Amino acid sequence: MSFLSKIIIYGFLLIGFCQFTGAQTTKQIEVDGNEPYVDHVSLMEGSTDMDLLVKFMFDEPNNSLTVSLISYRKLFVFQDNTRYSRAVWCFKLRPNKLSYVVESDEQARYKLTKALRKSIKPRRKHIFKRWIEYEGLQPQPTDYKMVNDYIEQTFDILHKEAPVSITLRDILVMNEQITSKKKKYDLFYQTDLNRKYEITIKRDPCFGKEEALQAAIARAENIQTSFTSFNQKFKSSNSLNSPEGDQLFHEMRALLLEQYPKTEETSACPEIQENIDLYNSYVDSIQFVQSPFQIKIQEWEKPQELDLSADYILMMARKIDSNVNKWLLSSDPVEKRDLEKSCEEIINSIQSHVNQAARINARQKTAIAIFKEAKDYYHRTCVKE
Repeated sequence: MSFLSKIIIYGFLLIGFCQFTGAQTTKQIEVDGNEPYVDHVSLMEGSTDMDLLVKFMFDEPNNSLTVSLISYRKLFVFQDNTRYSRAVWCFKLRPNKLSYVVESDEQARYKLTKALRKSIKPRRKHIFKRWIEYEGLQPQPTDYKMVNDYIEQTFDILHKEAPVSITLRDILVMNEQITSKKKKYDLFYQTDLNRKYEITIKRDPCFGKEEALQAAIARAENIQTSFTSFNQKFKSSNSLNSPEGDQLFHEMRALLLEQYPKTEETSACPEIQENIDLYNSYVDSIQFVQSPFQIKIQEWEKPQELDLSADYILMMARKIDSNVNKWLLSSDPVEKRDLEKSCEEIINSIQSHVNQAARINARQKTAIAIFKEAKDYYHRTCVKE
């Protein structure tokens, strides 16, 4: 690539830098332990190889947050605020002049291009900003390099409920030129991202609560087994359907309620809360279950409803009408007696149920009225003759 071509390319990059630099951008993001959050930053419009991916990964077991910058290009960042005049000498970035130890190749040259140098004003007093600022976090030790395929920093999260934020600042982009004799890196682009991420850490409410979950499951299973056994004991035995059985029922129920008291415990973990609710539902079932003897007494005492449906009563009325019509057409005395007997049995059966019922609904009343007309028709026609 000719010198003039390089000047043109770096000139365009400088224009992109000027467009990119501006007020701080703030984003509210949410990060959980299941998948990372990735943000796309275009360093220069129309140039995909100058795109930057910002990735946040939350590691809940270690209570840490990792921030990564990923690019197609080689990257360099300052780990501390650094004055231009301290780090750059004769247009070259000097690793040994930095205030921290950085891994580098002593034979390599790290040169700031002319276009980049012109963009930095006032050059001697310019301060390169530390690439990352943070709140609510404590950085873990990491090794620093001059040439990076990606930049990564892991933080310990200081407080579980406190706000956390990351602000990305200066990054530098370089071209790599390696020959058999030397390594050369041209730092041609620098920008202050000035990009703040206000981060909500979404924690798993069940994390670290495995023992509590197993205890809640076991407690729910135990009360379920006890209630089922208690219920089956009294439902399957007719001998306990008596005053003595009723007394035994209440004694055993009291023991169960003492063994399994209702819990006011709550949990943010859905699985634990589900088993707490299941346990409490069985406590309620034990508390309000009735003995078979009590149920039998209530059946005796409550008003008896008519146990024949309106449709059945109407069907019997139609059968009486049918029998009467057959009776009128028949000349066989035996057949007539059988038809009369069938009608009498239907009338007596329906009348018996109606007489015993204390409650009759509206549809049943209508059906009974129609049945009465069929009964009267039978009496007028068959009994009369």
